[in-house]
Amino acid sequence: MKRLRIKESIKFFLERQFVKGAYVQLLYVAMLIGLISLIGGLLVLPSGEPTGNLGEAVWWAFLRLSDPGYLGDDEGNWRRFVSTILTVLGYVVFLGSMVAIITTWMNTKIRNLEQGFTPVAAKNHILILGWNSKTSYTVGEIIQSVGRLRRFLKFYGARRLNLIILAEDVTPEHVQELRSNPLIGKAADDIVLRSGIPIDPEDLKRVDSLNAAAIIIPSSSYTDHELVTPDVETIKTLLSLNAAAEESSGSQNFPYVVAEIQDDNKIDAAYRAYSGPMEVIGSNTIISRLIAQNIRLQGLSVVYNELLSHSVHNNLYCREYPEVKGKTIHDLRPAFPKAVILGLVRYNGEEPTPMLNMSPEFILEENDRLVFMARSSSDIELKTNIANNPEPPIQIKEKLKVEEQSGVVKILILGWNYHIPALVRELSTYEDEYYDITIVAVYPKEKREAKLEKIKSISERIRIQHVVEDFVNDNILQKLDIPAFDNIILVSSGRILEKEEADARTIVGYVLLEELLEKLNKKPNVLLELSDPHNETLLRKYKAEVIISPLILSNLLAGTALQREVNSIFKELFTAGGAEIIFRSIQEYGLNPGQIPFRQLEDKASEFGEIALGIYKPNSLKKEQQLILNPEKNRNLEISSEVLLVVLTTVY
Repeated sequence: MKRLRIKESIKFFLERQFVKGAYVQLLYVAMLIGLISLIGGLLVLPSGEPTGNLGEAVWWAFLRLSDPGYLGDDEGNWRRFVSTILTVLGYVVFLGSMVAIITTWMNTKIRNLEQGFTPVAAKNHILILGWNSKTSYTVGEIIQSVGRLRRFLKFYGARRLNLIILAEDVTPEHVQELRSNPLIGKAADDIVLRSGIPIDPEDLKRVDSLNAAAIIIPSSSYTDHELVTPDVETIKTLLSLNAAAEESSGSQNFPYVVAEIQDDNKIDAAYRAYSGPMEVIGSNTIISRLIAQNIRLQGLSVVYNELLSHSVHNNLYCREYPEVKGKTIHDLRPAFPKAVILGLVRYNGEEPTPMLNMSPEFILEENDRLVFMARSSSDIELKTNIANNPEPPIQIKEKLKVEEQSGVVKILILGWNYHIPALVRELSTYEDEYYDITIVAVYPKEKREAKLEKIKSISERIRIQHVVEDFVNDNILQKLDIPAFDNIILVSSGRILEKEEADARTIVGYVLLEELLEKLNKKPNVLLELSDPHNETLLRKYKAEVIISPLILSNLLAGTALQREVNSIFKELFTAGGAEIIFRSIQEYGLNPGQIPFRQLEDKASEFGEIALGIYKPNSLKKEQQLILNPEKNRNLEISSEVLLVVLTTVY
């Protein structure tokens, strides 16, 4: 028993030594080689030359141990026997153990490098903290924002884009997802991935967060089982960044941060957590406002899908032109023939204030930044013929009214996620409008009501009915009075972490619903919220409108990181009241159907204090031809009585 305990003690001691790493392992192997050489030398010492003394004998044994080529040089049976034993031990101990230790060490080092544990030394880089469904699309939007990115790099004195992503566990799948994104492609090889979690200060040091030019914090998925919600993690990350910046030596500036917060009630806490420059994007509010505006104006999602994605034609841009000080917005129209001027952004202290759809005679001041809708940054280069080609004056007419919803609007929501309470709150802000909402989902009724009760002021004009059923069931859909609803919204489930699974339920639910809609004369407006942009192609043959939440939020995160004013512009467009994008019929402008150049539409909209953005064909069989934004000024557009004008107006 005592012998067994001694044996196990020795094995345990050796185990604890060998787990200390390659250096300790090599040390013990060297000691073992030395011991074998000593024993071999003692065994051949009595055999005489060339092992006449202990030193020569040990060296003789070491040479046989390390190099089998000496095996044929020995004479005498005893010496050959010892030499053979040493040669065999050399293969096992010397060669085998050395190769095994070095191979294991190299594999460990390579694995650590692949997992991104090596600290980076960077400066003026763009840092994304966290990996989720929005990360790869955010990277793609940054890479595709050529003009904004060029000015961003020039401002910080950086020669090229240096983008670093901190993911909880870097895997080959992350690299493959970046490469497979068409907006990224081969540029994925230049992106640095590091392992870690944003709430850990040591992991923030690994990605050199304090030397970043911009830090993006996209919010992760939200589940009921998390005690630490995504917003709590984001605020903790902001506190860690703030503490690191305050503790750093020298005159370290606070990096510019763009953070996503899901719960609007925590936005103020996020701003208090970080003392540096920061923009907070309320994701639930943004998506809910898009859905709410699409309820009020069918087809509006198509407009915002274009403005909020570089994968299609037009985007919003903001740039300062010192030479236009004292000019009116009307004077500047000839200077930008390939863009539409939407207004300007003026700074009150450090806060940007958007001023959209201003009067054509509004005079620009110093440091004002013009806001455009254009296809690329090259289309907003200032032409030099401002004074040579003055625009004729606009005859201002009485402004047109923006029609509100009449009667009670009945809405059917299929599914549940964390945008719905924000949607209810948003609908409450529309005065004198009444909504009757039915929510069908397997999510428990008690939990839904608890979420809705947190809304501070649900209007009495909103009535909510809960149905606890699985809408991916044609029997359940048939029991609902589908023709009675004005709008049907299928939302991507917030309880399923995998975006593919969440979208699968939404799409299958829509296909089942489409069978019922084909039999109806009156068809409700149908809107789908998806989590994966690739799934939109599955719905091309249908007429349903689609909002892709990660794509919209990714564009906002990327655009705001490269240009701070972007967030304030979209806040203004999404908020109830103020500047809003709406549809107008040509009859409201007193126009007749026919071939009408876009410049004429711009002039006519200006007369009524609005800005023409393009046209929308709601009954077009091809989705890609439904919307035409920012066409060439002299292009004749085929305008029928069904075609709607897309305009920017002001709602008071």
